[in-house]
Amino acid sequence: MNSEPKKIACLLITHLGIKDEIRRHPELADRDLILYTQSDSRVSRISSVRPVVFDVSKSVNDVPVGMPLAVATRRYPDSVVIQANVSSYGKVFAEIVSKLEKIVPAVQVEGLGKAYMDITRISRISHTKMINSAGVNDAEISSRILRYVPNYLQPRLGIAHGKFPSYLAAASTNSGGATRVVAQKNGDDITRITSDFVSSFSIDHLPIEWKIIAALHRFGIHNMSDLASYDLGILQARFGAKISRVWQLAKGIDIDRVPIGKKRDDVYEYISLPFASSSKEVLLTAIDSILHKAYRRPELKGRYASEFLLECSIFNAPVWSKNIVLKEPAGTSSRASFSIRSIFSAWDLPGPIEDVAMSISRFSGESGIQLRAFTDSREDSQTISEMFVRIDRQMQSKMNGINSLYRIVEIDSVHPLPEMRAVKVAVDSSSSSSVLPTNMPEEIKVFESNGIPVSIAVPSRNKAIGMTSIPTSVRPVDMWKIDLWWMPVPVKRVYYVLQTDALSLITVFKDLSEDICESSPVNVSGSRWYRQNY
Repeated sequence: MNSEPKKIACLLITHLGIKDEIRRHPELADRDLILYTQSDSRVSRISSVRPVVFDVSKSVNDVPVGMPLAVATRRYPDSVVIQANVSSYGKVFAEIVSKLEKIVPAVQVEGLGKAYMDITRISRISHTKMINSAGVNDAEISSRILRYVPNYLQPRLGIAHGKFPSYLAAASTNSGGATRVVAQKNGDDITRITSDFVSSFSIDHLPIEWKIIAALHRFGIHNMSDLASYDLGILQARFGAKISRVWQLAKGIDIDRVPIGKKRDDVYEYISLPFASSSKEVLLTAIDSILHKAYRRPELKGRYASEFLLECSIFNAPVWSKNIVLKEPAGTSSRASFSIRSIFSAWDLPGPIEDVAMSISRFSGESGIQLRAFTDSREDSQTISEMFVRIDRQMQSKMNGINSLYRIVEIDSVHPLPEMRAVKVAVDSSSSSSVLPTNMPEEIKVFESNGIPVSIAVPSRNKAIGMTSIPTSVRPVDMWKIDLWWMPVPVKRVYYVLQTDALSLITVFKDLSEDICESSPVNVSGSRWYRQNY
């Protein structure tokens, strides 16, 4: 039985030290920079006690890592020379890696700014949520991983069937982007796909000593395809046994694996919001739903948690996170919610939140004698809530798994967009769609005359043919415009209250958010017109 081909992601941050120095000293952005440190065999190819180059800015050419600093400064006498703060750079990268370890089961660091991740069976990554499945959404995985890296570091991501090709994919992509080199369907020849991709790359990328690379160049081998074309026996006779592994890499064969670290004991949950929102109540509602989910999981049964790591995707901004540590561990979702809401009241949101994740940790077996001496006034409501969950699940069994019971949570009763005034939260928080929008617009056909609605197609049931649309004459009795240019996704609408011949009122709007071409005096518009209660 063939094992599932591994899929590896490589996160690559080039010149991390230089980027971190420029972040702390913006005035150096346009200067030639050389970072130096004392020679160390782990970071330098030159054995010396003299200062050597640790990193250089992009404008400094032909100055490799490990070159004596004296030689480098002779080549670039006007450069700014800074002693590398290796510890500081390491902390920057370690913080990124610690976040990756919460969403990817296997992460391996290979030097400053390079980390490999085994994403073979991750179908979706959303902050601290991991879902194991055979299907993989590479675009979403790439987006989530890259968002964990501050923009100033200009990260790159490569995905391939092996560590080495994933590194080459990352090295060849643009800053902030991702490149994937993987099989598109079952049965594809993975080795051929990988070999075709790596063939044009220089042998300078190979993970082998520079003296061997230099010898390969002298032998007339300059890229991967040159190396792959030789017989392995001939190469081993001339360059030794070490050449075997890199010869396989050049042929698209990479059997190296990312080791799986120690399994974490944390509980992870995630919710995607129906719309990006700056409302605290929307976030708190999502947190409540996450807590309900988490405390129903077997891992938390009979246990108390005291640490809650909250992480949110912010529209067009880095991930926002807060670590909440409770003085008294919480053994129920209601206790945890009450404590988190109390702490949260002092915080301001940095922008519109798109989704929410939470990592729950630091468990204990019981809350302590002193805490148990008090009666939880919310225990009755918890019992009622569980009763509604049982009713909802019984109804789901008769309705193909569709949630039936929701509670409406008011967010902003005076918001100009009706669909953003409230959300509905599933009573059964284990639902995959536990937070949903309300009063969403429905498409409707509208006939216009000189831009004014004159009739609409109203759905009607016919015994012979079923549902049909009947044109109904209307006249506007009220009109107003909305232009919310400041929202994450700008909204521009014109609303009409229309009166039918039967004197009933219908509210519709025309979506003006996109550029609209000049239309004829009378036309039918489909997707631009919507019906919505206001």
